Amino acid sequence: MGTRSDSGGGAYTTPTEWKLWNQTKLSQSQFERLTAERLDAESKRLRDDVGTRVTSSRREVSQQFSTRIRDLQYWSTNLESKTSEVGTEIDALLQCQAQLQRMHHACGDPIAVVEQCLQLRERRSHVDRCLDEVQSSLHDELRTLRQGEMVLGRTVIEAAEQIRLLRSAKYQLDRDLADKGKASEIDSTTVGLADSVVGDGRTPRLLSDLVHSSQVNATVHFPWSTPGADLGGNDRNAGAITKANRQTTPTEWQSFTERNIQEASEQVHRSLQLRVTAMSVMQDIIRDTRSHANQVDQLFHDVIDRTRKALGALKSEHSAVCQQIQETEETASGLRAAIGAQDAPLGSAIQQLARRTARPNVEFCRDSVQNCLETRVDVVRTSLRQLQEKLSQADASLRRLRQSKFDLEQEIAVKEATLRIDAEHCMNALRRNMVLPQP
Repeated sequence: MGTRSDSGGGAYTTPTEWKLWNQTKLSQSQFERLTAERLDAESKRLRDDVGTRVTSSRREVSQQFSTRIRDLQYWSTNLESKTSEVGTEIDALLQCQAQLQRMHHACGDPIAVVEQCLQLRERRSHVDRCLDEVQSSLHDELRTLRQGEMVLGRTVIEAAEQIRLLRSAKYQLDRDLADKGKASEIDSTTVGLADSVVGDGRTPRLLSDLVHSSQVNATVHFPWSTPGADLGGNDRNAGAITKANRQTTPTEWQSFTERNIQEASEQVHRSLQLRVTAMSVMQDIIRDTRSHANQVDQLFHDVIDRTRKALGALKSEHSAVCQQIQETEETASGLRAAIGAQDAPLGSAIQQLARRTARPNVEFCRDSVQNCLETRVDVVRTSLRQLQEKLSQADASLRRLRQSKFDLEQEIAVKEATLRIDAEHCMNALRRNMVLPQP
């Protein structure tokens, strides 16, 4: 094709070139027009399809939002119920712990009383310082009280640890419930948002366009945030994951709440068992201490009655001995008087015999008078010897009676001291301080 001049002064085209030029321009125009028509049709179809898909996706999103909100409400209800149950169990266990502490503290007084009774009974003297049934029973009671105090102390520690575990479980439930409440609030407000542009008129393209990193919690704790962590393990808070880099799956989300509820249920069950055990322990201790206290009380009464009877017999014998001493002293006095009364007859007979030795010659014979005087001297001397023997016996008996009186007085003093220890000190202390508080 030849060239042509725009000013009209150039070379001319040929008719063939003119025709070809027009046909070319027409073909180009028709191509562009057809292309535009296809584009318009495709755009219309795309708009319709996009509208349908967006509407469908919005319905699906709304349905998923509704499902998600219902799930959140369901688990929130379960968490609230379990939280209330854990709180109630904490209060019940705190009350049980307070009862255990009161009883544990109350064991100190009975233990001190029993130890005091044992120390007082060590002051018994002589034959009354024996290992009788009261002494053995007091040792048994002291051993029972100390064992009960030890068991109560251990149970108080177990209750404190269980309260800590319950509070830890409640903290996890409260935190999970708060997170679900926040999530439910966010989803409830988010589901109502209309399709629109952001405030500056710019259409958001990325999540970072809508939410700044400072508006998202830096980390969230999950049991599976540490690589290789076991969902069924006890370390539910080991490790942390970043929200921007890790999102939980619905299975993980549900498992987290189920683990919290399951852990709380296990702790509540353990707490119930501990409270039952604690009540049984307190009742057993009260029963055992009452049984030992009643036994010791009865044994004390028996020993006191036996001691009083022995004291009464000793006092009665003491009176009899005192009376006998008085009578023996009178007998000894009578014997001494009788011995003194024999001096005159004996002296007279001896003097008579002596005077008759002065008879002269054949008159110095052994006549009946001589025989009678000699017989009288023998009789008086025999009587004196018998009286002196009786006096010696009376003096010896008197010494023995006085020794018996002294021994009886010592025994009476021992029995009276024993009665003061058992009847006054021990029994009064046991009556005042051997009562444990009811659970």
